[in-house]
Amino acid sequence: MAEDMKTRMNVLNKQDQEHVDIVNKEFREDLRKLNLRFEGRGKHIRRAQQDILSNAELIKSNADSLGSLIDDVQYDLDEYKRINDKNVERVKADLSDLQDSFDSQRRLNRRKFADLEQTLTAIQNQVNDLVNPPEDDKKKKK
Repeated sequence: MAEDMKTRMNVLNKQDQEHVDIVNKEFREDLRKLNLRFEGRGKHIRRAQQDILSNAELIKSNADSLGSLIDDVQYDLDEYKRINDKNVERVKADLSDLQDSFDSQRRLNRRKFADLEQTLTAIQNQVNDLVNPPEDDKKKKK
C-alpha cells in the first residue's frame, strides 16, 4: 500500500509538474502578448502626446494671429466710427443751415405775398373807383 501510494504520488508529482509547465508556458505567452499590447499602446500614447503638443503650439500660434487680426478689425471699426460720426455731425450742421435758409426764405416770401395782396387790393379799389365812381364824384360831375 505504501508502494502504491509512492507510485501514485510520483504520478501526481509528474502530472503536477507537467501541469505547472503548461500553466507557466501559457502565463509567459499571455504575459508576452500583454507586454506587446502595452508596448503598442505606449507607442500610440507617445504619438498622441506629440500630437497634443504640436496641436497646442498650432493653437498658440493661431491664437496670436487671430488676436492680431481682431486688433486690426477693431482699429478699422473705430476708424469707421470716427469717420461716420464726423459725417453725421457735418450733415446735421448742413441740415440746420438749410432749415435756417428755408425759414428765412419763407419769411421773405410771406412779406412779398402780403405786399402783393396789399397792392392787389389797392389796384382793385382803384379799378372799382374807375368803374363805379363814388357818389361824391357823381355829384361833382353833374
